[in-house]
Amino acid sequence: MSPVILILAVISVILAITMLFAKNPITSALCLLGVLLMTAGIYGLIGEHLIATIQLVVYAGAIMVLFIFSIMLLNLTTESEDHKKEPLLYVSAIALGGGVLTFIILALNEHFLKHPMDYSFGKFSPEVIAQLGGNSKVLSHALFSQFYVSFEVISLALLIAIVGAVVLAKRKFD
Repeated sequence: MSPVILILAVISVILAITMLFAKNPITSALCLLGVLLMTAGIYGLIGEHLIATIQLVVYAGAIMVLFIFSIMLLNLTTESEDHKKEPLLYVSAIALGGGVLTFIILALNEHFLKHPMDYSFGKFSPEVIAQLGGNSKVLSHALFSQFYVSFEVISLALLIAIVGAVVLAKRKFD
């Protein structure tokens, strides 16, 4: 593993932790932007230039502009004393989040123990990719034919997250 990739990963983790604990929503959004930029850098360094470009254009560009515009439009303010109003709710939310995180870690550990990563080329060797027309054509064909349901589910999840954020923000004003 390249030391530059390791540095980008460490910066990404620091930005992600800062994003979670920032009191200002603009600070959180800018930290998320930093995480997306670091992720694009990692993709670029491992040779996945199309995914790095998509990461920059779609997520770091369009989605983050939408998030920052929504935050500024809704004029979200921080409430630093929010958890002190309901300490039981705060503690139970942290316990539930920790339980979900533990479940995800255990499930991923079990999955990768049963199915170790195969680093062979599989059916898409560099020669086959060149014969089919290049990385972009192979990736787009797989994405929009074989994995189109997953692609649509992810876009629906993003839409639900945006609507949920707007609903929660509007509830504070009412």
